[in-house]
Amino acid sequence: MHELLLQAQDQRVVEVFGADPALPAADLESRKAAADQLVRLRLAQFEDDARTRLRLTNPGRYWALNGGYMALLKDDPERAAGGNGRGRNPEMEQLRYQFMTLRMRTFWWSFGISIASFVMSLASLSIALRYGGALLRP
Repeated sequence: MHELLLQAQDQRVVEVFGADPALPAADLESRKAAADQLVRLRLAQFEDDARTRLRLTNPGRYWALNGGYMALLKDDPERAAGGNGRGRNPEMEQLRYQFMTLRMRTFWWSFGISIASFVMSLASLSIALRYGGALLRP
């Protein structure tokens, strides 16, 4: 998988099965499994409908430049193993949930204040247009 990732970094689009048709079947199967794993991790995507050409995504380019698949394993082993985050610390998950709740509450408060300010500016504009001349006279 590491070699396929680095090969895709060197070329814009890489053939999953390579240019050599004389490769053994086990090697072809391992290259196909590696390509499927890269797509599953969202490091690459298939370029064609036959799923034989592979192109790196932005995260794939990042990991290819910063050490390849081995660096991904070292930095985020759970993601590389195909996990979806279920093995996280429950206390951290609770803190994340509380933080997200506070962020959403802050968003809605700022949204409401923005709408109220807009309504007040429209009211101010209508008053200025309607009574503007009378207020400027001595």
